[in-house]
Amino acid sequence: MRNQKQQHNRLQKKTPKRARNTQTSLRLPEGLYESAKKAVEAGATNSVNELLVKALTAYLRALERRAIDQAFQPMANDRAYRREAVKLAEEFSVSDAESLRLSEQDLVGS
Repeated sequence: MRNQKQQHNRLQKKTPKRARNTQTSLRLPEGLYESAKKAVEAGATNSVNELLVKALTAYLRALERRAIDQAFQPMANDRAYRREAVKLAEEFSVSDAESLRLSEQDLVGS
């Protein structure tokens, strides 16, 4: 019995936990809902819910990327930063080229 419990605990640690879902309701424009149903019927996803989750997730990631890009925007106008970035790129160009060559070899199996 004890061994079974230990084995069960080990399996649980290896199994990723699923995110908890929260139920909500929302109002969609009729045309948007109909388009979502058509996408599901065409096999884009298994359900309208899944489509909405995927679309909302993608939209939130895009917002996050935009916020990150905006945070780095001042660097584009910073001459000292740009000079340093060019200098670093030049210093690492040989190792970057070698890394690229090796990764391409791995892809083709040479």
